[in-house]
Amino acid sequence: MLLKKVTLKENSLLEYSSAELLFLGHSGQPYRGVLYVKFLSKGETFDLRDFKHYITSLRQMTFKAEDIAYEIFATIDNCISVANLGVVVDLSARGGIQQRITYGDSFTPVKKATIFQVS
Repeated sequence: MLLKKVTLKENSLLEYSSAELLFLGHSGQPYRGVLYVKFLSKGETFDLRDFKHYITSLRQMTFKAEDIAYEIFATIDNCISVANLGVVVDLSARGGIQQRITYGDSFTPVKKATIFQVS
């Protein structure tokens, strides 16, 4: 899947996260997790709606859990020009084992609570 390019100021530091990561393992069982992406823009980023569709499209694909961060990294790297790209995937525990998979530049994800305000 291609991510549509969006231009922005060069050297913008961008961080994205999604708690909606879901894909199938080779056993056919689903993996759930949180995706974190961070990079330094070289004047472009991707359309967020396309990124959401990409994340959702992973639900139809099968991966080894250890390869998911690389797959996301490669998709972003092939679609836009960035520097210092890093991908972190925190998978929900399976069998009592928690996994964190990283690829690219190392960073500590910023975890923010999802807060909805109702008037």
